[in-house]
Amino acid sequence: MDLALLTGRRRGPYCSFNPVSRTQVWQWCSAMGDDNPLYLDDAYRRDAGLGDAVVAPPTMMQMWTMRDVNMRYAPGSTDQPPYEIFDVLAAQGFPGNVAVSYDLRFLKLLREGDRAHHYNTIESISELKSTALGEGHFVVERAEFLDQDEELFAEALITYFQYRPAREAASQEPAPAIPPLQTTSSWEPDWRDLDATGLAAGQALPELAIPITHKLIVSCAIASQDFIDVHHNAPAARDAAMPDIFMNILTTCGLSGRYLTDWAGPGSRLRHLALKLLAPNTPGDTMVMRGKITSIAQAVGETLVEVEFRGDNHRGSHVTGSAALALPA
Repeated sequence: MDLALLTGRRRGPYCSFNPVSRTQVWQWCSAMGDDNPLYLDDAYRRDAGLGDAVVAPPTMMQMWTMRDVNMRYAPGSTDQPPYEIFDVLAAQGFPGNVAVSYDLRFLKLLREGDRAHHYNTIESISELKSTALGEGHFVVERAEFLDQDEELFAEALITYFQYRPAREAASQEPAPAIPPLQTTSSWEPDWRDLDATGLAAGQALPELAIPITHKLIVSCAIASQDFIDVHHNAPAARDAAMPDIFMNILTTCGLSGRYLTDWAGPGSRLRHLALKLLAPNTPGDTMVMRGKITSIAQAVGETLVEVEFRGDNHRGSHVTGSAALALPA
């Protein structure tokens, strides 16, 4: 089959099972360790003039329309398979799948009671590539996320790698212990908004150390509605040429958003987030988040701060990326 024939088709809608709710926002924030008062602190939002409705972290964008534990889409969704390309490639001998990069733009915050749906288009499929995971194809998806009023609240370019694992299934013995990355970081956010007048290009963000545990990987996969077995089943992960269960990209996205808005303060708004996954995050390691300001620009009523960031584990960088945050004037 000519793989190019599967590109350029806009499919959807793919609906959410539930409206935005306090319960799911709490579950996400609890799993991610995100204590930003914007999301669940009613008193903070009232004092800030934001009303009583819970606000969802923008990085929850994709979670709302994910499939359920039985891999079914919500009622009202189209019958068109969004990822026919993955089924075709699996039939051709490329069964493995990992998400490898995000390029996200956040246009508005969802609030309690909002209802999400999305459309997707396969933008491109690469020629056969060889990586450490194995041979396969990079697939780029464009996703448009809309609310109940058909207003676009976020859009994304998501790159996946559909591959043939580079080796046969590994031994089912537990993965060996790995030395955690050492850090002296003890930074805790103070929930005060940054004063933009005190910022400068080149200024470093504080370091944040995040222990990578089985609990973190599994609880965040559940909170992000990602029930793919490589994120909770060690034998399945080793069959996919991974050493153990590993963190999904939605968790990395959530942790990156947490790190950036913890630093910028609850009055900041994440406008753009681009990230690329490299070495996997597996249990027993530590990821240390670091960053620096790359530019500062004034806009109407706000200051736009652009940063570069990364999260390192003992293998090297797990994630590298860039972001733009709007700070209140």
